[in-house]
Amino acid sequence: MVDIVQVPFSDARVYVEVTPPVPFRGGILGVANIIPAAEHGLMGAEYLTDACAEGSLWTDICYNVDQQLCDPASTPDPPADGYKVFDKPDLVQGDPFATHAGVDCDLASMADNEERARRSLEYAEGREIDQHFWLLMESLKSTDIGLNDIVTTIMTLDDLSSQLYGGYGVIHLTRGMTVCARAEKAIQPAPDGGWITVNGTRIANLANPGVAGGDSPAFLTGQITLIQGDVFSFAVPPVTRPDGSCDPQRALAERMYVPLIECMVVGGTATCDTTTPPAT
Repeated sequence: MVDIVQVPFSDARVYVEVTPPVPFRGGILGVANIIPAAEHGLMGAEYLTDACAEGSLWTDICYNVDQQLCDPASTPDPPADGYKVFDKPDLVQGDPFATHAGVDCDLASMADNEERARRSLEYAEGREIDQHFWLLMESLKSTDIGLNDIVTTIMTLDDLSSQLYGGYGVIHLTRGMTVCARAEKAIQPAPDGGWITVNGTRIANLANPGVAGGDSPAFLTGQITLIQGDVFSFAVPPVTRPDGSCDPQRALAERMYVPLIECMVVGGTATCDTTTPPAT
């Protein structure tokens, strides 16, 4: 009689090397103007922009013999279109936030864990930046266009961009709603990658902040700039606390950013149901 020895599959497994996937490069990182941080730049940043300027229209030209600016002091009788308008430059400001990824593994060396933490951050930070921007845009929005189907949402936000902004705006959608917008032919491939509307407005396809599928948030902003710090990483050995408990060997990688959103933040909610009546 032959004895049969059963070996559990778990005891027969061997470690193999697998080529890692390419990190996803969409969302905010796919549309942002990324600037390496200068000294003290990660404590917050601000700059002046001219892209928010509204300008004014003249049809009744105002002439002054003394070459003045047609203001009340130089022109007592106002022209038909009113006096010329002088606006202050718009100040764009941003405060820092950080993304991080940690590794807890006693089976690897501290150096290996630190390298794994850095790689984990490379895969995770795009999603974390997207999540921060959903919250940031919600807190900064000045107007909300309500619930609309995806085509009406993009049409309305593109129209608002033409009224509020002198550059190419950015429409922020979830990745799933970006699929719907493409299916409805509301967006098209951009020449340099990514997606745009027919007017050239960039589409930021962000990671979904809530339950996948269904209605999702949509935002319109001006240019997005990220002041980007370096990746900092370190590893620590196991530590025994005074009470006898033990913290395992750990490694951490993190990076700081300062977000700068130019001129406008308009919110809304998009649905892929094209039978949804427009918001009133």
